[in-house]
Amino acid sequence: MTTQGKGPIVVAGAGLAGLAAAVRLASHDVQREVVVLEATASGGGRSRSFDHDRSGYELDNGQHLMMGCYFETLAFLRTLGRDHCVEFQRNMAVDMIQPGGRRVAMHCPALPAPLHLGAGLLSMRGLGLVHKISALRAGLLLKGEVDRPDDNETCDAWLRRLGQTQAVRNAFWEPLIWATLNDDPLVSSAAMLMAVLERAFLGTRDASSFGIPKVPLSKLYVDPAVRYLEQRGITVRTASPMRAVECGADGVSGVVLRSGERIETDTVISALPPNRLLSTLPEPVLRDPVFADIRKLTVSPIVNLWLVLDRPLWKDVPFVGLISSPLHWLFDRSRIEGLDEPGRVLLNCTISGARGMVDDRPPVLIDLFKAEMDRFFPGKRFEVLESKVIKEKKATITHAAGTYQYRPETVSPVRGLYLAGDWVRTGLPATIESAVQSGHDAVRALRARA
Repeated sequence: MTTQGKGPIVVAGAGLAGLAAAVRLASHDVQREVVVLEATASGGGRSRSFDHDRSGYELDNGQHLMMGCYFETLAFLRTLGRDHCVEFQRNMAVDMIQPGGRRVAMHCPALPAPLHLGAGLLSMRGLGLVHKISALRAGLLLKGEVDRPDDNETCDAWLRRLGQTQAVRNAFWEPLIWATLNDDPLVSSAAMLMAVLERAFLGTRDASSFGIPKVPLSKLYVDPAVRYLEQRGITVRTASPMRAVECGADGVSGVVLRSGERIETDTVISALPPNRLLSTLPEPVLRDPVFADIRKLTVSPIVNLWLVLDRPLWKDVPFVGLISSPLHWLFDRSRIEGLDEPGRVLLNCTISGARGMVDDRPPVLIDLFKAEMDRFFPGKRFEVLESKVIKEKKATITHAAGTYQYRPETVSPVRGLYLAGDWVRTGLPATIESAVQSGHDAVRALRARA
């Protein structure tokens, strides 16, 4: 692929969006130098891992689930030769636990989509017939509903319109909303939820299956991507934050690093978070309505508790959800990663949309975990041997109803500046899939303009 222009193609940011863009450029054998600039010492953004000396484990900064409909992410992993490092369910299955320990389980049978969802909802163990029929009604309406939600309708309003009972909401819909939109159903956009449902449940049966990385995230994405790039002559320059994008009447003319170094270029793929991007642009450019809208995007936090327990809390599935709890999901990382250490179980607890807890001190959050485990696993005695609390205060943008219009297109108003990141207008909420897709979209747009 020949992409003409002045200087190298600069990819700013080595999170998933930036790495995906750079790998896509490399895999297309672009006949132009590519430079990846990363502010941190290792890259990975919000999808990375680190060594935790006290526990001896490599921990992710956040637990991530994938789905079979993550087509762009799976293509990225195949390019890196790492797609085998994600374990997918044969059929979608979710086990939720109620206070007191009773389970509500939805296991979809091997039927074509979307019949597998309808059958799974109808056969949910732990819910009464009235609630199952309520759930089935929503499942059957997804494909043919005439009055579909737009971005101004909240998930709560849409579920009420579909007549979903509170029991079904607690056991299925609300955990799905918290997990995919990282926000409260009372404010989250139903259109963003519908985007997830369409990809996951209205294509093939495999699209809805959950996939869990079997290795830490840096080993899954970051390290293999950097190796792939370096083997093809592309260097990821870590600890090299971009301070400014120089723009003139003809578009991008260069970038300036924090060190003062200037790189002449007419092509930049920015894979920076919204506020970081805005801080690099000159004031006249920021007056454009596109960048003014980006300022309106707000963020939603995620808190992850990593715990080493002296025994497992459950044994039969890799993860469970908690119904009506401030804690949302529990992942048995020892089971997932195949760690066999008697008397030591590595557990992740994920709290989405954690505005009310993001400022709490770690001991307070660990005490909350212990209290909730007493509620959900009564009589189960355990000891917390080690713990680590990770707070991502800007984990994702907020997907509140009415905010999708603020997300920018890949091609920016500045000639030569392309935007990537899970927060740009991909048609998806801010997920790993959205990040990778945005990087691929940026390369497609660049090639189209070459």
